[in-house]
Amino acid sequence: MLNKQRIQLDTRGAAMTRARMKEGLSQLELAQLAGVSLTSLARWERDETNASISSLELVADVLGISIDEYVGHKVRGHKR
Repeated sequence: MLNKQRIQLDTRGAAMTRARMKEGLSQLELAQLAGVSLTSLARWERDETNASISSLELVADVLGISIDEYVGHKVRGHKR
């Protein structure tokens, strides 16, 4: 069995902003496509609040990435 270690590379908000900008979307465009409020999306990107899993799924689906990728987490397996 492999031990897995979660590594946070950046703040969640910074990872969200980077993923959105990589797709060339404004906050408003992403919020509209994902069906979330612009205010909520902006607060998530500024790390003022955390999005629910269901909201993260909506936004990540629009961006075509996993929730882990969206929030900047990577899972690395370690051999024993």
